[in-house]
Amino acid sequence: MTRPPLVPGVLFLLGSLLLGACGADRSTAARPSRVAAADRSVSSAAPRSTAPLSAAPHSVTSAAAATPAGPPVTRTPASSGSRPARDGDVDGDGRADTLTILRAGTLRVRYSHGGEDDVRFETGNPAFVDVHVLGSADADRDGHAEVFVQTDQGASIGVATMFRYVGGHLRLATLGGKQAALAYGGSTGFLASWACRPAQVPAAALVTSTGPSSAPNIYTLDLRYYRFDQGRASLTELSHRTAGPAALDQLPTVRDAVSGAAGCGSARLTS
Repeated sequence: MTRPPLVPGVLFLLGSLLLGACGADRSTAARPSRVAAADRSVSSAAPRSTAPLSAAPHSVTSAAAATPAGPPVTRTPASSGSRPARDGDVDGDGRADTLTILRAGTLRVRYSHGGEDDVRFETGNPAFVDVHVLGSADADRDGHAEVFVQTDQGASIGVATMFRYVGGHLRLATLGGKQAALAYGGSTGFLASWACRPAQVPAAALVTSTGPSSAPNIYTLDLRYYRFDQGRASLTELSHRTAGPAALDQLPTVRDAVSGAAGCGSARLTS
């Protein structure tokens, strides 16, 4: 069965780099080099489907939310500047919360002390995409764990989005007014990765790395560092730099300064 292309939100992050990657990897039909144009086996449905996943709801101990789904609950979250939250502690009360994908496009957080929130987000076609919670960790060290969810996938590239707890609720993170799209994975023609808490730029909550190959094992990577706007779930770019062209083992890798791996804490990346 032919799978539709990726959702439009993904194109925002990859931008012109993906266009360059397409030509470089046209010879690797079995492993597409980019998420949008090259990977024709993946969905690109327009407005997001809210059809339920075929499997039972996926739950992990963590959190989720934007629209209160129950009666108002008085919370005592940690304030900005406090020590980082433990993985899975979305509201900052010291206990892990429970995250569930109710259906493709809806994340629910059930707080450990009571109350819950639902957050809507965009996904690829749920018939082809395994929408699930990757994990939850405090990317910006504000005392609340962010939540990371896989929203789309191709033959070699996956895409995640993230959620931030602000104003007493979990909210969808945005970049440039659109749902944040974090690509990871790659092929012989294109690579992508991301991590939180980058050691190179301590003020950043997140770093992304994307870039095409111009020759066998030669890549040029674009690294961009982001922070959250204060009191909001929107990301703002702090700085960016280019590395390469060079052999892959000579290029910088993006890693969470706490876990030492790509991704963020318990949210580990597998493509």
